[in-house]
Formats: sequence, structure tokens, C-alpha cells
Amino acid sequence: AKWDGSTWSALGSGMNGPVGALAVSGTNLYAGGEFTTAGGVWATNIAKWNGSAWSALGSGVGGGTTKVNALAVSGSDLYAGGQFTTAGGVPANCIAKWNGSAWSALGSGISDFAPSVGALAVSGTDLYIGGRFTAAGGVPANGIAKWDGSAWSALGSGMGGDYPYVWALAVAGTNLYAGGEFTKAGGVPANGVAKWDGSAWS
Repeated sequence: AKWDGSTWSALGSGMNGPVGALAVSGTNLYAGGEFTTAGGVWATNIAKWNGSAWSALGSGVGGGTTKVNALAVSGSDLYAGGQFTTAGGVPANCIAKWNGSAWSALGSGISDFAPSVGALAVSGTDLYIGGRFTAAGGVPANGIAKWDGSAWSALGSGMGGDYPYVWALAVAGTNLYAGGEFTKAGGVPANGVAKWDGSAWS
């Protein structure tokens, strides 16, 4: 729904399942979650609202226990993260990019016994992802990683705990803040929230 400052209004007939993430790019609103239709139009777990109607983003994302947990916009690109194995029919492990006309994978994505992306944040040309995983693009990365447009890298030793999961990310200047279920960040005690300054956790 939309709040204009005084009243609520519906966005068409909405979805036939829950929405777990939203992102805005210009006058377009993107929604991701667990649904198969948006405004009565077939849209697999992700869709765009242009102010008057819903439309699909290609064939959407699917495979596995499919859901979109996070969306982020960088320029004309939309990033989607969650639990899926394909995007637009292309193999994509839990993270993918929509350039306005087609989906593409970000390297080999993330891996774990039950991988999931729970949060995304953009800083300049870098995309940060958080979630539950032990590697990104084959690089060891515990729950958090950076995509620079061509390759994945870890943020120190990442998160630690019994079952660490990053649920939220936010950028402020050169700092990245992470929140979730963890007790350590980069080996430093950090209960549920921590800061990455580009070189170390605190």
C-alpha cells in the first residue's frame, strides 16, 4: 500500500502472496517476496509498479525454497537477494542483477548447506550482501561479502556465533553497519550489531 501523507491507497490488486522487500528507482517501485501474480499479472516472486500498473521482470526468480528477502538499486541496476537458484532462467545462487531487460548472475553467488541472502546495501559501485552463507563466489565469507562488479571478497573473517545470520545492512559514509544473529564480527565480540570501516570490524 501507499501512504501519501494523509491517506492510504492500494497498488492495484496487489500480490497473491507476501512481499518481503521493496526498493525505489525513479518513479518505479520494485517488490520481491513469495508470490506468483502482481496485479493479476504473472510475476514470479518479483515485480515492478510504475505508478499505475504491475509488470513482471522477465520470468522472475525461482528454484529451491524461493523467496526474495532483499532488494537494492544501483544506478539502472536492481539487485535481488534471497533463497533461489535461478533468475530469468539463468543459474543464480541467491543473488542476481536485473539491468532493466535481462537477469544475470553475480559470479557463482553464495554457498552453504542452506544459503540465503537476508540483506543488501550499495556503496558507490560496491554491493554488500548479508545472510547465511560460508562462501561467496567460492571465496570463504561468513555471512557477509562484497561484490565490486566483477568479483567477490570477504570482509575480514565475517560473522561468528552458533548460527550466524545477517538480517540488516546500512551504509553511512565509509562505514558499513550489520545487524542480525551473531556474537562476533571479525573475531571481535559483537552482539547482534557491528561496524565495518573498510578494513576492520568493531
